[in-house]
Amino acid sequence: MDKNYTSQICPNCRTHTSKKDLSIRVHNCSECGYIQDRDVAAAEVVRNRGLENIAVGTTVIKRTGAVLGVPPMSDPFKKQPSNGGLTGVYA
Repeated sequence: MDKNYTSQICPNCRTHTSKKDLSIRVHNCSECGYIQDRDVAAAEVVRNRGLENIAVGTTVIKRTGAVLGVPPMSDPFKKQPSNGGLTGVYA
């Protein structure tokens, strides 16, 4: 995956925003107005590139902001009712 130029690209609209001095800590896109911490914006660019690579030829399901290739499994750490799921019944 290409890690180059991640702080020079807007993760929202993909505009090349030019090279920034390291003293500039905020990404501020003049094209779409997206404002984000510079490191967070660069991480979003890396994430977007990764998602583009895995999505090729794969069925992708989008759920509440997360992109997944398979449906979510039940949470193994979720506390299960001790009474078998019956409500109003106390063991």
